[in-house]
Amino acid sequence: MPRRVTEALYSWEEAGALAKDRTRWRIIPASIWWAIWKERNSKCFEGIENSVQDVKLNCILLLCFWCNQLYSNDTASIVDVLDSI
Repeated sequence: MPRRVTEALYSWEEAGALAKDRTRWRIIPASIWWAIWKERNSKCFEGIENSVQDVKLNCILLLCFWCNQLYSNDTASIVDVLDSI
């Protein structure tokens, strides 16, 4: 297990070396961390705690949203990226 964020990103980059679309592959850690950060803020500041499944769903929805913004609704490729995880 990586002990630092930089180590996690480096190992993620290595794992995605053969990914079809490296740009989308690189967006995945950011969407995971953003979803966790939003969940943390929701719990700390609003007293709202979501289930793990809801956090996962929020992460996937965020990834799809960001990819749609970059790639003009190319959902087939987004599904390919999710399948490669």
